[in-house]
Amino acid sequence: MEGPNVRTFAARAAGAGGVGSDCGGGMKVSFRSLLIRENYFRPLGSSTLRAAVRRCGGAAVRRGEQSEDEANRRQEEAKVTMGPMKLEHALHAARALVLADLAAGEVARADIVSLVEDAIAHRRWWVEQWPEGVAYVAGLVAQDVQDALLERYGRWPLCPVCTQGGDLHALDVEPELGPDPHWVCGKTAVAVAPVGSLGTTL
Repeated sequence: MEGPNVRTFAARAAGAGGVGSDCGGGMKVSFRSLLIRENYFRPLGSSTLRAAVRRCGGAAVRRGEQSEDEANRRQEEAKVTMGPMKLEHALHAARALVLADLAAGEVARADIVSLVEDAIAHRRWWVEQWPEGVAYVAGLVAQDVQDALLERYGRWPLCPVCTQGGDLHALDVEPELGPDPHWVCGKTAVAVAPVGSLGTTL
């Protein structure tokens, strides 16, 4: 295409349908006209095309902004729904469950209890960032304390299913991130006890 035909075709395309707006200087721009310009006239660089999309309110940009806004809105709603009382209740419950398991293994010494308090402080901040995770706090605190004990003292709690055969290994918390956490033997897949109830099995 060349000469008057090109100009006529471009003029019709510029007035055709599509997402368009006044992008300054009184010129109407649409995605279709951008494509025609790219295909039949000089190529548009990627930065030029992105700038035109941003100026003209491209649908893809709007969808990205809406997704981010929706995620922020859901997070704020979760914070309001959770409230400080629900958070504190979940943290107190997690502390009590883990301390009960430590007492069941006769390891609830003052220095170890301080590890529980450190885990509670960390998970308070964590839930404030992600309110939907409030139901997972007990299992996470149990894992935090277990990791801290491993670094300082050794494996805890030992699996009662395998210790009789001389295989000393720690129980795992399952699910790692979920409600209703249990202490589980990772080798036999036996659920030993819910977190907070090791006293019934040890």
